[in-house]
Amino acid sequence: MAGGLRARLLTRHVVLIIIAFIFLLPMLWMVSSSLKSNAGIFTFPPQLFPPHPHLSNYSHAVTYIPFFTYLRNSAVVSAATVVGTLISCTPAAYAFSILRWKGRDVLFYVVLATIMIPFQVVMIPLYIIFRNLGWLGTLLPLTVPPFFAMFISSYFSAGLAIFLLRQFFRTLPRDLFEAAMIDGAAPWTTFWRLALPLSRAGLITVGMFAFLSSWTMFVAPLIMLNSNTLLTLSVGLQQFQSQHFTAWNYLMAASFMFTLPVLLLFIFAQRYFVQGIALSGLKG
Repeated sequence: MAGGLRARLLTRHVVLIIIAFIFLLPMLWMVSSSLKSNAGIFTFPPQLFPPHPHLSNYSHAVTYIPFFTYLRNSAVVSAATVVGTLISCTPAAYAFSILRWKGRDVLFYVVLATIMIPFQVVMIPLYIIFRNLGWLGTLLPLTVPPFFAMFISSYFSAGLAIFLLRQFFRTLPRDLFEAAMIDGAAPWTTFWRLALPLSRAGLITVGMFAFLSSWTMFVAPLIMLNSNTLLTLSVGLQQFQSQHFTAWNYLMAASFMFTLPVLLLFIFAQRYFVQGIALSGLKG
């Protein structure tokens, strides 16, 4: 019996290791290619571990394009998106989950419906609005909208952020808020003193989604920014490619450095991320 259990566990672990390797293979190939010469990437049979790593590819990659300028722009946009998302969406989620007011559920369904609207539908109207405001060619179209619960992204929306936070707030004990209100605490006090301290996992989860959305977005910076000094890193990586030549080894090195902040963020915030996702689906 014990031997059969060990065999099943061993088989399960082997299968999981194989699946994990398949998912990690593109990342491993990117790191491997970043350590090869441009011609060495296309050698056959391909080598996952290059015999002579070219560590200088990383130093050349950051000088081939204004890497640190693009990195600074991406950091500014991502920081503004995370802060703006939490400032604008958290109170709305609290109002939809804890407070009771007429028309709450109907309005929430309207907000929820916005998740189904792709960015491509609103791309042209937003471009016209920002052009009339004189914001084109600046970082304002990418940094200001999140403070008004409006995302310039293709896969993460304010509706989704409000939904996740609302679901998380609904897991908190309602008796705690009712007791605070009976003691005379105002809604803003219960929000600031009770809801926020108890919702750290949910806030970190939404913050991570907002960061990933802003860090990797490509279409919005491409159409909103017309100055080379204001490009974000996701758009700036295109400059490794030209009509006649592509510096694949430099591109892979820069792509790995572009991916590294996302990996580090997930590693250090994984516990809160898993907890936030798990708890946000407990109540309908």
